[in-house]
This record gives sequence, structure tokens and C-alpha cells, in this order.
Amino acid sequence: MRIRHRIFKACLLALGMASAPLHAQEPYPARPIKLIVPFAPGGVTDLTGRTFAKYMSDALKQPIVTENKPGAGALIGANYVARSASDGYTLLLGTNVTHAINPQLMTSTPYDPLKDFRPVAMFGLNGNVLVVNASFPANTFDEFIKYIKAKPGDINYASGSIGSSAHLAAELLKQEVKGLEYMHVPYSGPSEAMSALIGGHVDFMFANIGAAISQIKSGKIKAIAVTTAKREAQLPDVPTIAESGVPGFEVVGWMAAFLPKGAPDDVTARLNQAVNDAQSDPDLRKTLDAAALIPVVATPDQTAKFVQDEYAKWGRVIRDGNIPKQ
Repeated sequence: MRIRHRIFKACLLALGMASAPLHAQEPYPARPIKLIVPFAPGGVTDLTGRTFAKYMSDALKQPIVTENKPGAGALIGANYVARSASDGYTLLLGTNVTHAINPQLMTSTPYDPLKDFRPVAMFGLNGNVLVVNASFPANTFDEFIKYIKAKPGDINYASGSIGSSAHLAAELLKQEVKGLEYMHVPYSGPSEAMSALIGGHVDFMFANIGAAISQIKSGKIKAIAVTTAKREAQLPDVPTIAESGVPGFEVVGWMAAFLPKGAPDDVTARLNQAVNDAQSDPDLRKTLDAAALIPVVATPDQTAKFVQDEYAKWGRVIRDGNIPKQ
């Protein structure tokens, strides 16, 4: 009996060893993938995540389930992914907030944005537009700058929060154009900031292009210049700040896909292809073009380089602007 028992155990062991490589070579993806959006439902970020999830699901033949995990300045959702298994089944929709601004603006961050993630691909860019109150006595960027310089300290601007893209865009402009002085008035969100601008409580702000277009076209506010490297298709007559006298000026919100560090090369490549292929889908583009999301096709290495450059750029702006940590 002992001999037969040993033979039986040996057979079970052999079967287990034989089946292990088969399981390890199981084609990816073999089950649903979670896409974590570290912001509340609604808005361009959530729209982008859900739109890409639909087309990537079709390409990968597995559901991509979008899950919102907002809180703590988007750090909760980002940290959730940073601490997840690096098997390719948990993705993060990361942004300039999660990977370039808040980790340098907050006193402590539970993750390292450059070391705890593997960049996968770019979802796209969101430009901002410099807008002024309808009664503001300037219609061009040059007139805007001259007016502010003539009234040092009397001009104020709105943003949705301290450390937001709108706040830092104004700080960057101050650092690039010498002689500008204005006061920051942070609100509880971009909608509240826009309402303050329309109501004449503040003089100007940097607003998301997609969110500001209807107000611009209605005449409630005036567009002075866009912050993108090229002119925005929905505002073709509005020049860029770079072409208006501040060469190299560019401020964009951005969204990218990240896996936890240690994710396999083949998994990263498969997801990168799925994101990039989705960029050319006409229905996807129709949805995201309406939100003024600029498409970007990039390799994982190009995505990583972009994130590193953004981290360095906004770190300089925060330090040079003496923006206190939150």
C-alpha cells in the first residue's frame, strides 16, 4: 500500500508540474480588467475612461470595468492601483494631477508617481484657454498683458482649487512674463470659478477648453489665447500663448494609462496597442473631439518620458512660485 500511495502522490505531482506551464502561458487577458478612475463620475476624465474602456473591451475580447475611486486629491485611486498586483488586470487612468502636481504639492503622498507605476499609453491631452470677463478691457493677449502690468496687484484670477492646472497655468505665465502681478482666488471647483468670472467677481482664469466653449460662443466671456502648442480646432481664430509672445509656453491637462510597477512587457505592449488602435476609431473620436480631447499615440517609453518631463516642469513651477504644500 505504501508503494502504491507513493506512486499516486508522484503522479499527482507530475500532473501539477505539467499543468503549471499551461496556466502560466494562458493568453492575456483571460478575465475582466479594472480601469480605475481616481475622480468622481462625470467630467472629461470619467468620460474618457468609459469611452476608451468600451473600445478596448472589444479589441481585447474581455470586459474593461470602469471603477471610480475618488478622494484625497485623486490619491486614493492612484494608490489603489500602485498597491495592486502587477498582472495587468488593474489599470489606472492617471493624470497630471496624480503624477505631476499633487505628489509635489502635498505634504505626503502614499506612492511614488515615477517609481510605483509602469506607463502604458496616452489617452490624450486637454488644453486650456485664457478667458476674461466680458467687460474686461482687452481683446488680445498683448492688450491683456499691458493692462495687467498697468495695474499691478489690482487684477485677480479664479481657479477650481489650489494646485489645479488653472492655478499653475497662471503661475507659469507670471514666471515666464516678467512684471505680472495678480491675486489668486481659489474656488471649490472649476464650475464655481467660471460662475465667478461670468459674474464679474474675478478678472480672468484658465479654463478647460471643452468646458469653456459654450460660454465663449455665447459671449459671456472672451477668449484671449489657448495654452496648447497648436491652435484648438474648436477655436481656430484664437491664437496660442506661444505664438502671442511667450515662446514654448504650453499647459495641458493629460490622461494616460498606467499599470503597477513590474507589469510584464507583453501585457504592457498589448494594452498599449489597444489604446493606440482605439484612437483612430471614428465613433470614439467623435465623442472625445466634442470634449476637446487631443489624441496622442505613444509607446510606453514615450509615455514615461512625457510623464517625467511633466513632473519636472510642474515641480519647478511649484518651487519657483513658492506654492505652499497642502
